[in-house]
Amino acid sequence: MMTRNEYLSKLKSYLSSLREGELREILLDYEEHFNIGRDKGKTDDEISSELGSPREVADSILSTLKTDGNNKSATSQERTSNDSTRRFLVFLLLLGLNIVFVLGPVVAIMGMIVGIFGAGIGFVVGGIGLVFGAPFASFVSGFVPGILTSISFGIGLSALGALVFILGIVVSKLFYRIMSMYIEWNRRIING
Repeated sequence: MMTRNEYLSKLKSYLSSLREGELREILLDYEEHFNIGRDKGKTDDEISSELGSPREVADSILSTLKTDGNNKSATSQERTSNDSTRRFLVFLLLLGLNIVFVLGPVVAIMGMIVGIFGAGIGFVVGGIGLVFGAPFASFVSGFVPGILTSISFGIGLSALGALVFILGIVVSKLFYRIMSMYIEWNRRIING
């Protein structure tokens, strides 16, 4: 009926729509069928009739590959859907945990930072008030410190206020850095 080379040639022509790598693998498989059959003492005709006609084999292969391709795309869609569902559930879980355990301390730390800035501004304004109010201190009844004492204390209080304000800036930057890392960690958890 058909020699090995004729069979493989016809099979190759029927499968010409496949990519070169797939085609090569299939042809190597069918060459191996012929080699095994020859080792068992069969003729090329017997082997080719056992395998079926090249047209039938090609149709079967193409049908199988088409079905596998559809299954892969369906599996990919299912995987995307499952991944989206997983991300949403992880997001909800993290949102709940963040509201319950993280929101309170974050608001408290932000309040502390605002308080630090407020204290710094208060010290600076108080110090400036002492410096510029010293000449008018004699008009107030009661204990009045000397002008030099008021000015010195006012400058010291303003300097303390400036240091507290700088502390507020440092704490704000540290808090921002920590929150950025925490948000990035949340993003990595959600994305998997």
